[in-house]
Amino acid sequence: MTLATVAYRISTDVSFAALLQKNADEALQQAGIVLSTDEKCALQNFLAIPGQIFTAGSALFSSEPWAVEL
Repeated sequence: MTLATVAYRISTDVSFAALLQKNADEALQQAGIVLSTDEKCALQNFLAIPGQIFTAGSALFSSEPWAVEL
């Protein structure tokens, strides 16, 4: 599986996104997602950035200010 699978699950499954923030290894294991070492490193770096994933029905990914068209 790839990071694209993780991104899709984050965007469609709020409970997966919440568990991923709390315990990424457990969330991936429960979902049956196996990442390579490089993919795990990239995911950990992403999760370490504050405010990247929001739960409770909010947008799950935040955009960079320059990427938002006003």
